[in-house]
Amino acid sequence: MNGLIDFINRNYIEGIVNDTSYNHIDMLTYVIVLFAGVYGVLRLLNRLSIRIDEEFVLATVPYVLMGSVFRVIEDANLLSPPVKYLFITPLIYFVIFAICFGILLLTRYLERTGKIENYINAYAGAGIMMSIAGIMILVFNSRNWNPDILIYSLLPAIALTGIIKKTSSAIGMAYLRSRAYSIVIFSFLLDSFTTYIGTDLLGYTNKHPFSTFLASIFGTGIILIPLSLVLVLLIVLVLEKDSGKDTNNDEKYMLILTLIVLGLSMGARNLIGITLGV
Repeated sequence: MNGLIDFINRNYIEGIVNDTSYNHIDMLTYVIVLFAGVYGVLRLLNRLSIRIDEEFVLATVPYVLMGSVFRVIEDANLLSPPVKYLFITPLIYFVIFAICFGILLLTRYLERTGKIENYINAYAGAGIMMSIAGIMILVFNSRNWNPDILIYSLLPAIALTGIIKKTSSAIGMAYLRSRAYSIVIFSFLLDSFTTYIGTDLLGYTNKHPFSTFLASIFGTGIILIPLSLVLVLLIVLVLEKDSGKDTNNDEKYMLILTLIVLGLSMGARNLIGITLGV
């Protein structure tokens, strides 16, 4: 029994309390929990007759950004234990989901009772306002700004996403022109650009073992940029092939949202944290 407790403390609890890098055990566990959670949320939304489409995905993106903002607030030591532990992976995912799902149910109820006209717009608006509030907290508590990161990571990610969108028809992937897929591609590019600049040029530590392993093999984190782009394009290709004959696209858009969460949550956290000198 003591061995089990020590195993849990060493591989899970200590990582949360000390906010250290992930290990292979907790990383694998979190991946399993993620996909189990995605399946559970999909079933729950279907049971509630909430349609999962591009509009729903776009409306949920502000909550992904909100999660990144809250994570940077914790990185900036603006929170004290035990509250700060709620904003460290993996607990922060449950916190953001609770907020997101609660607002979704509330806005849907308000629409059904005639208090608002469109629950999706209200749902998205609430996420945007909370994200802005979090950013304002960070701005007022930051002193060492690094605005150059916007030039070297945000702009290239936007530009490369735009190029892919423009040339998508020429490479036989016209579906990449959709807003949802554009955000997916941008999210992965932003993550890879900010990871490369943060670790290779600014001395930040990468907490993810897989990307750290790849960077160590090639001697530089810049390899993450083309690798992440190829990976996300392959995933999108598989998604489109699997969903081509399916009239119900709930699963497809749930997976698209999952990809955005995986890419944007880390990319936005890196961008905001480095920009504000956290």
